[in-house]
Amino acid sequence: MTPGRARARRRSTVIMAVLVLALCSALTVTLLRSPAPATGPFATGAPLLGNEESWVATLPEPGRRPPAELMRDALGCVPLFQWATGARAVPRGQVTLAYSVGASPSRAALVRGIRVVKGPDVPLPHGDDVACAGQVVDERLAAVATARGKPVQPVRLSLDGLAPGEAGSRQEAPLPVRAGGTATGLVTITTAACSCAWWVELDVEENGGLVTVRVDDDGRPFTLAPPTTPLATSADQELMAQRPLSRAAGDPQPPQAGISAAATLVPASESRQAESDVPLDPAAAVGGEARLGRVGCRRMYESVVRAGGVPAGDHKIQLVVTAPAGLEGAVLDARVRLATVRLDAEQRYRYACSRAGVNPHTHAARQAGTPELSPHTLMRGHPGQGVGLSVPLATDEPFSFRPTGLNGVPRPDGRGAYGTAGVIVPQVATFGLTVEVTVHLPTGERADFTLTDHGEPFLLGPATDMMTPAHREQYHEPNSGPGVHYNEELISRPHPG
Repeated sequence: MTPGRARARRRSTVIMAVLVLALCSALTVTLLRSPAPATGPFATGAPLLGNEESWVATLPEPGRRPPAELMRDALGCVPLFQWATGARAVPRGQVTLAYSVGASPSRAALVRGIRVVKGPDVPLPHGDDVACAGQVVDERLAAVATARGKPVQPVRLSLDGLAPGEAGSRQEAPLPVRAGGTATGLVTITTAACSCAWWVELDVEENGGLVTVRVDDDGRPFTLAPPTTPLATSADQELMAQRPLSRAAGDPQPPQAGISAAATLVPASESRQAESDVPLDPAAAVGGEARLGRVGCRRMYESVVRAGGVPAGDHKIQLVVTAPAGLEGAVLDARVRLATVRLDAEQRYRYACSRAGVNPHTHAARQAGTPELSPHTLMRGHPGQGVGLSVPLATDEPFSFRPTGLNGVPRPDGRGAYGTAGVIVPQVATFGLTVEVTVHLPTGERADFTLTDHGEPFLLGPATDMMTPAHREQYHEPNSGPGVHYNEELISRPHPG
């Protein structure tokens, strides 16, 4: 290796390490929007898309709806959550807050305890409800855990039973802050009946003294309102992917004979692909976060989909059915039906992203017993390109509803769940798909569902390796952590767009 190349490699490695460190502390940087005071500890906070329960919030004024482009399963919940937070939607039932504490340049500090203070009562919001169902994860929670070097559980505090201006009992929440540095903690605030303003107070020890530091929303109190009617069905909540929801799009599909059903497309875990009618620059949307494992590829994928693009490549179709726990002797029939076919895939732009060392064009690994479904087979010799035909996902499949959710944890509503999945392998064309489900119960009752992506077919284009190389763009997420090597070339751009 030439000395110049060696220096370039060392410089690249140092830059990447600094970026990873900065990104692991991204939450802290984001939260500290206010400049540090000259002396004394200070703090600020921001709500997160908590992963303990489904997030629900109400927009403050009637008639306002989330933008239609945010209501797509492929986007997940983060874009909708960010939009609703910016629109000052009021969380319902609970909210998870990340608070960041800074110490003065000359002295370290130590957070000793935390409490919530109830502010004035506020009117119930009257706008549209927005929500998230399924596996809800905010990557900033992982950033907090990475910065701490261990799992971090939020401190849970309740507003119920407090009078306006009254503080709840203090909970221990030790959090050291180095001189001139910052540290981040988590707190979950809950209520069953309070529609009110609130803020958090921290007891911070500095230079032998104890001071109270307030955490609020840029000088304003946060707000919280009692729980509202759920938007998600129990089946939506069991999905292993995030699903954005809006009351403006209609209430969830009601159960039939006590049965609920939901389905979604889930991209491969190690790589993601998407297609677009026009050339895009996903690297601009990803930015430096391409260096943070499992974030860059999702941001690339979301940026293409949000701009009107379509998921592409192998995706898992996940189907969840829920019913009262313990119900036995049910039989499931499920089909993936071809609703639309678009044949100009060769003219579209393709984007692929994968983890370091993973070929983004490698097809998804098949789990034992998981069927492979090819909508392309329905097109052969059919004058309508196969529209209206279906491929089976489950045929006369007997099952019982386990007395827990799919993750093995008992559900609070006492319902059980059953899940099945297949891998959709698109070729040549871009397909629109629906999922048709029939459940036969031992009582003789029958429940029928047609599952879609918020009223439209699930869209899925062919894998990137099926396309002309001039229309392909490939990204990689480098590995991160001590003792590993980074890819020096983050992105290659074969197409001229």
